[in-house]
Amino acid sequence: MKKLFLLSMLLTASAISFAQVNLQSLVKTGTRLIYAVVANGEKYDFIVTVKALTPALVFDWQMTNAANSSGTITHTPQAMLSANTMYNYFAPGTKTLSDDMISVWLSKNTFTGLTKGSKSVMLRMNTGETPKKMGIEADTQEQKILVNGEKETVEELMAIVLNDEGTPKNDDTFFSFNNSAKMPVIIRMNNGFYLALKEIKTK
Repeated sequence: MKKLFLLSMLLTASAISFAQVNLQSLVKTGTRLIYAVVANGEKYDFIVTVKALTPALVFDWQMTNAANSSGTITHTPQAMLSANTMYNYFAPGTKTLSDDMISVWLSKNTFTGLTKGSKSVMLRMNTGETPKKMGIEADTQEQKILVNGEKETVEELMAIVLNDEGTPKNDDTFFSFNNSAKMPVIIRMNNGFYLALKEIKTK
């Protein structure tokens, strides 16, 4: 009986330590998404500050590496619907992406393709690259993050590279994303660099 009580207490403590958060209600104008990045042997933060969500995503960004670069990315409404190329390598200054490019988010068509039917899509993981077939690896999982300094979790889906037959390919490229059609934010990515969402700040 004591063992059962102790187990119950441990499960309760675990649930209290990390609660699941709804990004759709959390991410608004002014929200900061802070990613931990490992690239070219360097560790630093990639900070995204949301400026607008409609009619299309606009965000300021900053890298805390030695270059300490920053800028603004503006998407088009068409990109939010159907973009199939990920824009990952930033140059300082203001840039409006073309209709086929998207950054930090997934387009509606990509999210739908990964969560319905064959659960796979063709994506250019970086500009100028050949498209790769990306598909869902498994069911949703939880990723631990901080929200305004408090421990939380987000529900993520993992997409990996598939071969033509739809089975996993020998390729370490992957990304995960928030399991919400209205807020399909990238959570983690391994794509010539590694990044992971570590904190969200709304204050």
